[in-house]
Amino acid sequence: MESQASFGITGWRMKIVVADPIFMTEEYKKRLEALGELEIYKNVPFSHDEFIERIKDAEVVIVGRYGVDAKAISSAPKLKLISLWQTGFDNVDLEAATEREVIVSNVPSYAFDSVAEFVFALSLNLLRRVHLADMDLREGLFDWKHYVGNQLMSKTIGVLGTGEIGKRVIQIAQGFNMNVLSVTAHPNPEKAKALGIKFVDLDTLLSESDIVTLHVPLTPETEHMIGARELARMKPTAILINTARGKVVNEAALIEALKEKKIAGAGLDVFEKEPLPMNSPLLVMNNVVLTPHIAFLSEESLDECTYVSIENVEMFIRGRAQNVVNPSVLKG
Repeated sequence: MESQASFGITGWRMKIVVADPIFMTEEYKKRLEALGELEIYKNVPFSHDEFIERIKDAEVVIVGRYGVDAKAISSAPKLKLISLWQTGFDNVDLEAATEREVIVSNVPSYAFDSVAEFVFALSLNLLRRVHLADMDLREGLFDWKHYVGNQLMSKTIGVLGTGEIGKRVIQIAQGFNMNVLSVTAHPNPEKAKALGIKFVDLDTLLSESDIVTLHVPLTPETEHMIGARELARMKPTAILINTARGKVVNEAALIEALKEKKIAGAGLDVFEKEPLPMNSPLLVMNNVVLTPHIAFLSEESLDECTYVSIENVEMFIRGRAQNVVNPSVLKG
């Protein structure tokens, strides 16, 4: 833990806590020190009680992946701002924060390129069996016959969601001369023409795509949007890529589909429960590639995320809160 103190630019002495590990350069640390008393924690809390202990006196909390529930919010009576070091805010109890008049801000626009590129890292790994060849080679097996795969060129990719990440995926896919299908909440011919894609319904996308990649936020409507029924619609040669949120996919149904070879494989960066439990059947399957929620993880995206999350704090102190995900707080 590091601790420094100074007076904020408004003369208001803030208590700012970086409650779990985030990317933090000396320059960013100095920007926070200029705003008040600063505590930086470089390790993940060992327990929820420890997390509460860290933030109990804070007015501003910057938090990475650790969840902020109602108990944590109620245990921090001085809390005024939660600045999320991420885009998603499903790990924060927004209702409790709003009731307490705590502003929650996020980083709405970053890591588009990093996540989109990672989709193809997972896809190529699966299609060309890179992960299997690597493991076998390390065991002394040097035999090309085991690794006959498939190329991306001219295949069909189904992109669920045409937000910024989805658009980047589409652009990269077109570089591979892929046919692109998409499902979006607001399809229109002009948008389809501009993107060079075809909008279809979900069943058509699932049944015609060689790769299905998910780029939707986690909401009550999207939770388990890919379940047993949807997986059964996919080609037995198709692969599923999830770099969005784990709960968008019914993990039990996916495991069953992979076991029964209803689909060929899956590239998963996110899971219903994180960290992925060590007894998960996914860990012993050779038709999956698993990564620990790192699609966003590039030097470029880390820097951008920290920049915006600190800017959110600065703007809040100046009385111009930005990137607020519970705007009803501001109406008071």
